[in-house]
Amino acid sequence: MQSQQRLLVVLAHPDDESFLCGGTIAKMSEQGVHITLLCATKGEMGRRMGNPIFTREALPGLRVKELKNACEELGISDLRFLNVRDKTIEFESFDLLAERIVKVIREVQPEALVTFHKKYGGHPDHCAIGRAAEFAFLKSGDPDFYPDSVFPAFKVHSLYFVLWHAFYDEWFKENGLSCIAEVDIAGTLQKKIRALRSHRSQTLAVPELWGNQNPSLPFLKESEYFIKGNSPTNIEETDFFQTIERMG
Repeated sequence: MQSQQRLLVVLAHPDDESFLCGGTIAKMSEQGVHITLLCATKGEMGRRMGNPIFTREALPGLRVKELKNACEELGISDLRFLNVRDKTIEFESFDLLAERIVKVIREVQPEALVTFHKKYGGHPDHCAIGRAAEFAFLKSGDPDFYPDSVFPAFKVHSLYFVLWHAFYDEWFKENGLSCIAEVDIAGTLQKKIRALRSHRSQTLAVPELWGNQNPSLPFLKESEYFIKGNSPTNIEETDFFQTIERMG
């Protein structure tokens, strides 16, 4: 058994981690949590801003470098890629994608997994990787699933979905607040901003990040929100996010 708490974050593109949960990741890292980021793509289809402007062929290398810099800012010590092409995750074999995520889960043995919600992801890549990661969460503890894995079956305790600001109102209207975890990131907001600036090719299109921060920007608020993937009746006092919030 691992003595250090571990979190696995499964997202689609470089910069997803900073925009959506950078403050929470930084806060957990400060509390000694080991963070693994599994990024599905290298952002081949992202913006090509900068000086000089990068070619489409050269963009993945740039975005990987930017992501590594962001990981340093946020305290992510373990960065991995699935090497799926940007904007094609939904066309990948679902079973194979889930197996690859299960392999990482069984190797890392995290207490919690964070990913996108299959409905509230806001982008086909986001929804597709979230769907596969949720299935992997459910199957990683089943020894009959992917029996050829070199790592033993391992059941993750908690599942969370990032709640993108664009879907706050829709989620609250349909589901209320009972399934929401709110994490106070006031103490790590500057780390989040520095991580976002690390993704320069993508965030130059957000001028507020490069001057005086505009508090009206929804992703620069002092809280980040997550949908609890477990049934609310199964959320225990040892819940991963609650533990971090109490420690903070």
